[in-house]
Amino acid sequence: KLNGYVYVKDGATLTIQPGTIIRGDKTNKGTLIIERGGKLIAEGTASNPIVFTSNQAAGSRDYGDWGGIIICGKAKNNQGNDVLIEGGVNAYYGGQDDNDNSGILKYVRLEFPGIAFSPNNEINGLTMGSVGKGTTLDYIQVSFSGDDAFEWFGGNVNAKHLIAFRSWDDDMDTDFGYTGMVQFGVVLRDPAVADV
Repeated sequence: KLNGYVYVKDGATLTIQPGTIIRGDKTNKGTLIIERGGKLIAEGTASNPIVFTSNQAAGSRDYGDWGGIIICGKAKNNQGNDVLIEGGVNAYYGGQDDNDNSGILKYVRLEFPGIAFSPNNEINGLTMGSVGKGTTLDYIQVSFSGDDAFEWFGGNVNAKHLIAFRSWDDDMDTDFGYTGMVQFGVVLRDPAVADV
């Protein structure tokens, strides 16, 4: 259970085994934050993915039940070397290391994340600040996000096989000079659901 803001500090690595289910707390806005120099190794498989979901009971889960995953790296952006990531968390991103490695997300699904506290102060399903190309992002699905599904703030990480399913706001949003590539991205919108 993710209870509140959970930080993976500089020098630490959090490894999550295939098939693990992580539930984000709704009351305390459970959010996983990988700080610069920290790593997340979440490598599921096609038959045994890693699932981040709401801690609410099945049938009562909804958009924005928990925060999401925030990854802060040391790659370049066009705002500076020490930029505070949005979303109300205490984590900074930016630097000059375009080969920076923040870990692996592969065969990972995020359900019901994304909190828009106020304009330009939001936690997305997967938020990436200056994530470098040494990081692996492959086979990731964000479903029913209360804000963007994927948002890049600078950085140059490449990503493949991304699915944004019924996001409330943007599906794939880029800011501050993101220069990576996305291959095989699929978006399915709900015509009845959209941010104003």
